[in-house]
Amino acid sequence: MNASLEAAAARRTLILGSGGPAPAFDPDTLAGLPAPAERMLRRALPAGTPLGSAVELTMRGRLRLGPRWLSFRADQILVAGRGFVWRAIVGQRLVKFSGADVMTSEGASMHFRLHGLIPVVRSSGPDIARSGAGRLAAETVAWLPQALVPQSGAQWTPIDQHRAIVTLAHPGGTSNVEVTVDDQGRLRSAGLDRWNGSTKPPRLEPFGGEFDDEFVTPDGVRLADRCRVGWGWNTDGWATGQFFTARLDSALSP
Repeated sequence: MNASLEAAAARRTLILGSGGPAPAFDPDTLAGLPAPAERMLRRALPAGTPLGSAVELTMRGRLRLGPRWLSFRADQILVAGRGFVWRAIVGQRLVKFSGADVMTSEGASMHFRLHGLIPVVRSSGPDIARSGAGRLAAETVAWLPQALVPQSGAQWTPIDQHRAIVTLAHPGGTSNVEVTVDDQGRLRSAGLDRWNGSTKPPRLEPFGGEFDDEFVTPDGVRLADRCRVGWGWNTDGWATGQFFTARLDSALSP
């Protein structure tokens, strides 16, 4: 099976596995959560929102490859606790890549081709899967608030009036994501220790993102938007570690 067919098959598997009746969000279940978590979730989720575990996104932005920033457009299926398929076209004209970043319970892979013909990235294995688990957790915080409520099994630990930690399950175990929430309940940042398979030796490194805006879905759910993402989160390396910026164009339940 070629790379594009593999991505399409993984996408179908994730969508089919996310089905079934979804309970309705009950704001009363937020009582007792850390203050930042309660503010964020009351703002993000209208009462009665179906607590589905998946979202389909389209987005655009810029991706840094070495010293160069290239524009991209992408679509993504994101399923809390299970995985994602991110399909993108990066660059244009002389430098144009297409491919996908995939994570499911069966593993993870990255594959991109120059002009759809010449393989330039083809990676898989334990390091890719461990890194993908961190990405899944961070993106769940940003784009699937339905998965962050106690009704969905999320566990919260307080830090202070603006920060808290949410623990989320994924195929490899669990990840702890620190969130920062402003006084109005808007998510401003999310960070965690994510596996970096590109270092020698591979290791956990600070990783995170900042958000400047919100995206409101047709159902009234508020997602984080206009993100800056990278390595070196909350360290002196943050300014140079950023490699991804994006804004959402659409977000729908599959």
